[in-house]
Formats: sequence, C-alpha cells, structure tokens
Amino acid sequence: MRSSGRKSISIALAAVAALTLTLACKDSNAVSAPVSAPMPAAIVAGTWSGVFESDSSACANSQVTATFQQNGSQVTGTISGTSCGSSGAFKGTVSGNTLTGNIEMLGCSGGAVSATINGSSLSLTVGDLTRPIVSGTQVVMYGGAASLQR
Repeated sequence: MRSSGRKSISIALAAVAALTLTLACKDSNAVSAPVSAPMPAAIVAGTWSGVFESDSSACANSQVTATFQQNGSQVTGTISGTSCGSSGAFKGTVSGNTLTGNIEMLGCSGGAVSATINGSSLSLTVGDLTRPIVSGTQVVMYGGAASLQR
C-alpha cells in the first residue's frame, strides 16, 4: 500500500510540474534580444589644439584651440582661432564619440559644430556664423574644418 501511495503522490507531483511549465511557457513564442546599454559618452574635457581650415578662400589655415568642460553629456567651453578661425563660446552635448553643439556669439546665428572623438584626436566641422542686416545676412565668421589633438 505504501508503494501505491508514493506512486500516486509522484504522479500528482509530476502532473503539477507539467501544468506549471505549460502555464509558465504560454504565449512565449516571441524571442527577444538582450537589451544593450547605450555607449558611454567620450571624455572631451580638456584642451585640444590643431589647425583650422576655413571654408573661405580668403583665409589661410590657422591655429585653433578648444577648451572644454564636461558634466556628463553636457559640454561647454571656448573655441579660439587665429586670423579667420572660428572663435566663441561653445555649448553642446556628447553622445558616444559624437560631439554636437554651437559656437555662440551675441547677435549671431549659425556656428553649428559637429565633431567625432577618436581617442586623443578630435575632427570637427563648424558652420558659418551670420548676423542679420537690412539686406539679408552677413557672414561674421566663416566655418570650416579642424583636426585637433589633446
């Protein structure tokens, strides 16, 4: 009789386990990939220097220095160039290895900055800074491209 009781309990436990697995796996046809964490922001804080190549044929290549402060993904600082190089206050964000923002100058618009960080190298492009005048807009500072190093 004991053998029969144990057998009944074993069968009952197996049935409960099978039912539990069946209910737990119900509607599990969808397969999902693991969620990947966003790429951490590159560290751009510090001083970078290099050569600025202006979009204006009237301007020769000039030295440029960028000094950035960083708080998480928020970046502020200055970009200073000699002769025709773009200069002004910078405000932007960094995501992964991409830095975007603007050079800001009172009364001007434009100056969009887009950069790629690769270790100790920073390749950036700067848009023209313009200001409104009666007959349209005037370029205050020509944009261009720069290759900078820490």
